[in-house]
Amino acid sequence: MIMCLIGNNFSMISSCLLFLLCLTIERSNWIYVSRNRIFPDQRKYHIFRDWALVLVCESGTMNRRLARTNAILTSLDQLANVLSPLLLGALLSFTSLRTSCIILAGYSSASFLLKGLLLMTLYERSENLSKKKGRTSALLELNSESPEASSSSRSARIASFFSVLSTYHAQPVFNAALGLALLYMTVLGFSGLDIAYGESVGLPENVMGFLRSLGSVAGVAGALMYAVFERQFGVRRTGVIGMMLQSCLLSLCVVSIWLPGSPWDPHAYLSTLTWSSWWQALLGNFVSPSSLNATIDTLNHTNWSSMTNSNGTSIVSIFTFLIAISTSRFGLWMADLAITHIMQVATPESQRNTVFGVQNAICQTFSVLKDALVIVLPSPSTYGICIVAAYSFNVAGCCSYLYYIVKSSAVNRKAPKDEEMKTYSKEEFKDLSVNKNDDE
Repeated sequence: MIMCLIGNNFSMISSCLLFLLCLTIERSNWIYVSRNRIFPDQRKYHIFRDWALVLVCESGTMNRRLARTNAILTSLDQLANVLSPLLLGALLSFTSLRTSCIILAGYSSASFLLKGLLLMTLYERSENLSKKKGRTSALLELNSESPEASSSSRSARIASFFSVLSTYHAQPVFNAALGLALLYMTVLGFSGLDIAYGESVGLPENVMGFLRSLGSVAGVAGALMYAVFERQFGVRRTGVIGMMLQSCLLSLCVVSIWLPGSPWDPHAYLSTLTWSSWWQALLGNFVSPSSLNATIDTLNHTNWSSMTNSNGTSIVSIFTFLIAISTSRFGLWMADLAITHIMQVATPESQRNTVFGVQNAICQTFSVLKDALVIVLPSPSTYGICIVAAYSFNVAGCCSYLYYIVKSSAVNRKAPKDEEMKTYSKEEFKDLSVNKNDDE
């Protein structure tokens, strides 16, 4: 955990210094700072997935408190994602890029000391956290292995890519985890792709900013309401509600392809497509978009009575598309928290970091697949293909989670059913079977 904290802050500092150097020498160099993403992800998984569960178990209760803790942490994370661009924008408005880099580097240094102090204090005060190192003798050992076989093959297991995947696949919550990972292959998440799509069809930037803020508010509301739904319906049913709600709302994105104002015309694009034209269009994406600003600015006047922009083009399609994405964030974060809760409880502690690490890798793989799809089909007239593909993956993720629900319910019928959402003591939690934990 401390290594993740050090790597996170010092990679942030080095990124600021490298960018400052790039501005100073006034050359268009490529500065690769993607390594900065490694450490925040690891720190997030340590705190959100591992430490949170250990600290909740110490308090004497598990399910409801874990649901509330996950909801609070996720809500704070979402609020930080909303506020940080606003604060950074204000900083850039009043200072230069060089000054902003220096301020960010100084902030990262100060936050490193503060976070380190808080985490060390928490670590020393928690008996389970401080003894965790002695309890986790092997990260990847299977339950059927003997201690001798585990110690002799530990190094080979850690180095083996396939054994890591087999550990992940062997988890009883594999289908639920896969369902969550499939949601990452999407262009329906208010990323830069959706913003560019909105600009290409003439939606004003202030409207897109409002809809993006609406999506953030819906995400925070979904995270907060998760604890309420979990208390009423249970973790697994809350996940079903979140998945179904998201899928129903995102179906409007597919409908928007055929609404007035949609640029959907794949036949015209593909019939004139050549390798050279595709390559030139790809290279054009790396050119400064300053020449496009005037065109975009002229489209910032909308006639809401007729739902058209200043050019007379209907915005019904893109408005429906972005509204569907914004409102679907409510269900998305409910499903995300429910599946995360299930994985936390059902995964053995010795394999928890491995399972969540593989889960994050698979999620990012699907995210890269989405980027590759957009590179192959970069035109707004073919963006509908990306929308249909993303929605197909969303439905597949929902089906994978429903399959997990049906499969685990069939197993639980063999045992007496307990009350929904029962609160367990620390000792009772240790004795629970994996499937029973999933049901809660």
